[in-house]
Amino acid sequence: MQKNYFVTLLAALLVIGACSNKTTTSNSAKRQIKYRVQAGANKGGITENTNLKLVDGANINAFSGATRTGINVGTRAIIPLKRNAIETGLDYMYNNQTFTYSDATNGYEGTRKVNLSQIILPVTYSIPLFKKRLEGGLFQVKLGYLAQVNIYGIKSSNATLPKYSTKLFTSGFTVGISSTPIALGRGLKLGFYIDGYRGTQAYEDFYNRSEFETAGTSFMKYGIILEF
Repeated sequence: MQKNYFVTLLAALLVIGACSNKTTTSNSAKRQIKYRVQAGANKGGITENTNLKLVDGANINAFSGATRTGINVGTRAIIPLKRNAIETGLDYMYNNQTFTYSDATNGYEGTRKVNLSQIILPVTYSIPLFKKRLEGGLFQVKLGYLAQVNIYGIKSSNATLPKYSTKLFTSGFTVGISSTPIALGRGLKLGFYIDGYRGTQAYEDFYNRSEFETAGTSFMKYGIILEF
């Protein structure tokens, strides 16, 4: 995910939210804090450098990364703020990644497996859309920032791999959309969420240097919501 993609998406979502709020009204004084639990799958974690032209002597197959689908669980509190809301909570996300090195020129051969657990604190501005169809909006568009605490489990296949360093804290911009259209009774609702993120660098080595723009952290996660 590139930074310009998120800037474009942010602008589009703000326009949609502004247009929606012009055609609906709400009495924020009567709105209450809503709570959610959510769980699902995700793809991402460490975003590796894909532009190996920046690395002296490295061919296009010198380094590559592969990410398996991970899991995430979390909680949310949706706090009314005039017509919209502030959404915050706490997430746990797990990713399993494999970095493959095949660079005879620089003398690096082998694989490095990275198991990454992340504790995530998001704070987003939530814009409800289509409020006439459902109280609180049929959909909620979320824009904001999140911080991550990173816990690593790293195994290298041999000693001919480059040295590396990791960062405990990362952070960045997040966007998402959620909806809870299915009423289960007793105040419970069922729905879904989709969230994206792009942030600062968590892992650094010979091929993933801090001066390379593509290296960083990112994810796309999705799943189901239970609101109460």
